Amino acid sequence: MKSWKTRKERRLAFYIAPLALPVTFFSVFFVVCLCPQPVEANSLINVPLNAGVSDFSDETYAFVYRFLNKRALPGITRGSIPLTRGQITDLLSSLSHKHANGEINLSRIDQERLTTFLQLFADELPAAQIAAQRRLHVMQLKGDDYHFALDLAVAQETVSRTADVGSEAGTTYITTLLPHVHGQVRDDFAFSTNIGYNFLYGKRFEDLFPDEALYTHFGGDLENRVPIDAYLKFKLPWFDLQIGQDRLRWGPGYHGALLVSENPTSIDMIKLQGSYKHITFTAFTGILEELTPGIDDKYISGHRIEGYLWNRFGLGFSELVVYGNRFEPSYLNPVNVYLIDMVRTEKGDSRAGKVSGAYGDNVLISFDSRFRLIDDLEIYGELMIDDGNPAKDFHHWDTKFGLLGGMYATDPFGLPDTDLHAEYAFINQYAYTHGNPANVYRHFTSVVGHHIGSDADNLWVELRHRFTDQIESVLTYELERHGEGNVNKPHPPDAPQADLWTPLSGITQSEHRITLGMNYTAIGRYSFVGDLTQIWMRNMGNRLEVNETGQEIKLRALYRF
Repeated sequence: MKSWKTRKERRLAFYIAPLALPVTFFSVFFVVCLCPQPVEANSLINVPLNAGVSDFSDETYAFVYRFLNKRALPGITRGSIPLTRGQITDLLSSLSHKHANGEINLSRIDQERLTTFLQLFADELPAAQIAAQRRLHVMQLKGDDYHFALDLAVAQETVSRTADVGSEAGTTYITTLLPHVHGQVRDDFAFSTNIGYNFLYGKRFEDLFPDEALYTHFGGDLENRVPIDAYLKFKLPWFDLQIGQDRLRWGPGYHGALLVSENPTSIDMIKLQGSYKHITFTAFTGILEELTPGIDDKYISGHRIEGYLWNRFGLGFSELVVYGNRFEPSYLNPVNVYLIDMVRTEKGDSRAGKVSGAYGDNVLISFDSRFRLIDDLEIYGELMIDDGNPAKDFHHWDTKFGLLGGMYATDPFGLPDTDLHAEYAFINQYAYTHGNPANVYRHFTSVVGHHIGSDADNLWVELRHRFTDQIESVLTYELERHGEGNVNKPHPPDAPQADLWTPLSGITQSEHRITLGMNYTAIGRYSFVGDLTQIWMRNMGNRLEVNETGQEIKLRALYRF
């Protein structure tokens, strides 16, 4: 929950878990048996989803989404991200080519922004198309068939909060170093390590970096929170193979995703992904970390297929399984059907229920679609089903699901250089929970799916307008409501099996937030961001008539060397 009220104190014993032996064997098998064929170099490095370890990745995705919505770009499968620098470069080149040939019209601001993004990705572009006007890397080693580089950015952030009742108030100061070491050899192999060294001092708020690596200094006066994305990538004939820590987002949402999101900290994983024209297939197996005593191992496997038709209509299907205290090689099969395979797997392995006696791995599926019947307007939706049983009544407690829908309008009502988002998500009472603690749908303390978690809903509306290519204003309204359920509260085993789920059960906590933001951003160089948020909370902690009003001010400056 994105609130600033007091949270329970915790300290995480953080470590980077090694990949399980079967997962490592699986990756080596692919590398040895499917020898890559050299082709024209195309960067395999991902554009990060985690803004905490990158500098201008959020702006990059927003720019691409804007022109996808205008149909100036082909129907990229944006529901299966991250995208690679090579994919982004192809999209920027296509946009530049169409503009130069008069196939599309860009506003003056969009033209200038396109030029700055081409500069940011100049390494992946032919020198004849664009030459970098400034140094792109702090250090680099480059040859005809290899490129290694070190990028570095530094940021200073201030988060100040006030409250009129009992929430935490004060000011946190965050000094951040953002080193990025990356490289690629031909089109065959790449590596990337993004690190965010965050030094926190002043008042520390526990909802900042909740599950990241934590180190304390000077008797606790200084905290060091360190998110990291680090992986290797190999180019195979049909797929890209990735091994390491990273984040994923599946689905059409811009503010959240029901099945897989960037909400939790990075997951150790092995991932296969391939794109064929307008179709993308993804499969991965990862290690989830669980703080509950007695749970030794916890894994997640998933696959997704997504495609576009006529650049106007997209469809996606995803399936995931979470299981603990054992490893199941059958779930590594990227073309398996988990819902079918689970029955046979559990029947032959009694360890599936050794923690609580509750048999049944946690299988979740989702269907999503997006429509662009007219240019500049996208309508999208997603349905997530968690252990659903169609034979049961819709209101039965074991009918666990989530819904997400929204719209995205570019240049609405004839306003140029403007973007309007509206998105709503609802997750019912027992979704993401499980009777077996080893199968709860979380990584450390964070839900793998939508950030609002179980028994909650969220309405998000955002209006962005650019006055110049560097100055932008943002107006956001958000309503988030929570019932008394959460991901740690499954249906009680001693409760009647005929129970019904309740929308926003018990006393409902609600939080309204209105944010006015301004930012001054020179893409690839520096940015200054300021946000002022007014917050109203009702029934805090699901306690009747416990209300509060507060403010939050965020200021952040970033410079890339």
